[in-house]
Amino acid sequence: MSLQSNLALVGYGKMGRLIEQLAPEYDFTVTGRLDEYNNIDGAGIAALRNVGVAIEFSTPETAPANLEKLAQARIQAVTGTTGWLEHLPAVERAVNQAGTGLVWSPNFSVGVAVFRKLTALAAELMRDQK
Repeated sequence: MSLQSNLALVGYGKMGRLIEQLAPEYDFTVTGRLDEYNNIDGAGIAALRNVGVAIEFSTPETAPANLEKLAQARIQAVTGTTGWLEHLPAVERAVNQAGTGLVWSPNFSVGVAVFRKLTALAAELMRDQK
């Protein structure tokens, strides 16, 4: 099994459990599960080994530090946690310094993505209308 198919879950609530349930269907193996009990001050992230990507669904209070620590550990990250974006510049700096990647969105729903594109297109079409 390749490193890229090893997945860590940072935040093990409803979404983390759902991702764990679906991971095998997409050829991923969950090799780490971190929650508020085993990731105090990022200690769990520091202990992760052989992880290709981490999916972070925690809280607005803990997401920025989690994402920075994942970058420092050179682990690619995806997050759907909301409410922390005022910290995005610092997280982006950590990701850039580490040379890792980060995918973030407040909503990964296909319907929401289509709606966003449609509203942007509608705004462009209506731009010159009076």
